[in-house]
Amino acid sequence: MKKTTLLLVLFTLAIVAMVPAQNLNQKLDSYFKTHLSESPDQPVANILVYLENEKKDFVYHKGFGNLSVSDDTAVSPNSPFKTASITKLFTATLMLQLVEEGKFKLDDTAVKLIGDQTFVGFDKLMMLDGKNFGKVITVRQLLNHTSGLADIFTDTQEEFMNLIFENPQKQWSVADLFETYYQFGLHERAHFKPGDDFYYSDMNYFLLGLIIEKYREMPLVKAYRTYILEPVGMSNTYLEYHEAATNTLAFPSLYMGDIEVNTNINTSFDWAGGGLVSTTYDLNLFMKALFGKQLIKQEDLFHAMITDSRDRYGFGMFLYNFDDVRFYGHSGFWGSDVFYNPEEGITMVVSVNQTNLPYKHYEFVNGIYQLVK
Repeated sequence: MKKTTLLLVLFTLAIVAMVPAQNLNQKLDSYFKTHLSESPDQPVANILVYLENEKKDFVYHKGFGNLSVSDDTAVSPNSPFKTASITKLFTATLMLQLVEEGKFKLDDTAVKLIGDQTFVGFDKLMMLDGKNFGKVITVRQLLNHTSGLADIFTDTQEEFMNLIFENPQKQWSVADLFETYYQFGLHERAHFKPGDDFYYSDMNYFLLGLIIEKYREMPLVKAYRTYILEPVGMSNTYLEYHEAATNTLAFPSLYMGDIEVNTNINTSFDWAGGGLVSTTYDLNLFMKALFGKQLIKQEDLFHAMITDSRDRYGFGMFLYNFDDVRFYGHSGFWGSDVFYNPEEGITMVVSVNQTNLPYKHYEFVNGIYQLVK
């Protein structure tokens, strides 16, 4: 009799514990479904999401919507997407691993490490008031965007987009990126002297990619795979246009306003600054491995990576606040986000596959946090 009673109590407790999780699942399902959009100018055809609250033993991993506005095939929770600037977390990690190994120091200059390669042109890379500062830019300043370098995507956005649409299937090399930088005269549009302020520029991460290739003696794509992807078990992540896809699921359509990007534009132009394709689950694995000190073991280096230098940015790491709770991660131009709070054990990874959302990005993400916290 006592054994039967105990079993009934345990069964009842289990049912009671399941109810809040079921309710939360329903609320989240409704939330994401309402944020799909059939707007002809700003479609959100699909949303991919991975959420976790370790303290509540809650995991939510789903995909909503269809492959595109014209293909009603449902997406999978493991569908691939372009991570865009979330890639900077991986590039910064590779750099800090090299520092940890003693290959170079954070305050070494980029020109010292890779030499004055012809297409980089350190002798004229960064002109300010008639003086070149290109040769004094350090690794630290590249990592935290305090170099002052101008950016081909933001400083000359219209010119760059025109260039893309002139030849949308062009396969970009890193040399092409620096050629474009000079073509647009960005070497004469530096924002400030190195170290004086913060300005987000992908040119910083193109230089970091070159340093990684020099000191790993291998292409960047192999460095990602050897030192991050394989050790962490990120089997569905790859550097697009530089290796074969490791995720065989159909690629959901990505939109830039009403333009379908996947089939119409080769996006190889962001390389070390934004070229990785991944899944919500794989990015969750990466954040857990990073904060679990599996990738960067030296405490002071890891602390520097997640510490606010200027404008809530560390080394490849944005710092976010939701209800005054600190999250770490990065967002990407193509509509991707990864946020992690180790103290609360909350992970939020989402891709909306739209660069021009028909609603406010922060409100959308904060709404997710309000539900999962």
